Amino acid sequence: MGNRTIRIDELKEQAVHILISKGAAADEAEAIVADYLDAELRGRTSHGFISFAVAIASIEKRGRYEVETLEDSFIKIQGNGDNGHIVARKAIDLAAEQLPNQKVIAIGIRDITRFNCPGVIARYGAERGKIALVWEYGGKNYMIPHGGKEAVVGTNPLGIGIPHTDPLFVIDIALSERAIGFVELAKLRQEPIPETWGVDKEGRPTTDPHQLAAVNPLGGYKGFALALAFEILSGALVQVPIGKAGSVSSRGALILLIDPTIFGHSTDSFREQVTSYLQEVVASPAIDPNYPVSYPGQSSEARARELLERGEIQLPGPVIERLSSWYEEARRSSVSE
Repeated sequence: MGNRTIRIDELKEQAVHILISKGAAADEAEAIVADYLDAELRGRTSHGFISFAVAIASIEKRGRYEVETLEDSFIKIQGNGDNGHIVARKAIDLAAEQLPNQKVIAIGIRDITRFNCPGVIARYGAERGKIALVWEYGGKNYMIPHGGKEAVVGTNPLGIGIPHTDPLFVIDIALSERAIGFVELAKLRQEPIPETWGVDKEGRPTTDPHQLAAVNPLGGYKGFALALAFEILSGALVQVPIGKAGSVSSRGALILLIDPTIFGHSTDSFREQVTSYLQEVVASPAIDPNYPVSYPGQSSEARARELLERGEIQLPGPVIERLSSWYEEARRSSVSE
């Protein structure tokens, strides 16, 4: 099934209207849609509108988060099933408003729904001048251990944002060989997958996305070890059930915000040292001159800017059709009311 072109403003209008019809406030809907659009613009189609049904369900069933603790350099939030996109942003805003002089702020969040990509939240923190480290517990065993054949751990992604870089240095990485969303894309497109991605229910490598039961860890034992650590940090540490007791509707997150002046830098000296180093990196010779060396966030930012300037983007045809159907349903519902 091929791709189709849609105008970005039309895509945003439809998606925002859908979420508002489900009960989201306008600013909430815009923030959620911005995350899904960001994934599409930066080439992370696996985390784009193919999974927008998750966002819709999170609004339909949402609770309301509560701030349980706000003291010194520590924020603890009970999500109560609220939308992760919204809660993570509110937590960072709260840190900036209530703890403006703290050099390090730890934010623990439990019982939220998915916030899609931790890199987006890390970028949100970096845009506010903080080094941001974001761990998200995925809520379900999707990944086999190194040397095993049954899922025992989540893919548990990490986001890192470094401020005062242009474009912003942003890492967004799951600890599986390939994100689950790419498997869903392969199903949609009726395409095989590389056998390195994961295994079937018998623990055998498979090229059939419909038979895939669990994904492989990135880098073998290294990715598996990090996934275990991240599940403890973003799940157990914030008091979210993990492992077999985990649930995709009750996820956890750990966010660390660090002032880059904490160890003696001024903002300008930090910027100068980091950007000078990144310039060295991107100036290094590339194997293929058509693909120069770049740092995390650089090439994706260029892609996003180009698409925004063009004003249109390509999505899988079935994804556009499904969004249009939800949009028309939302419009009919608003008219009947």
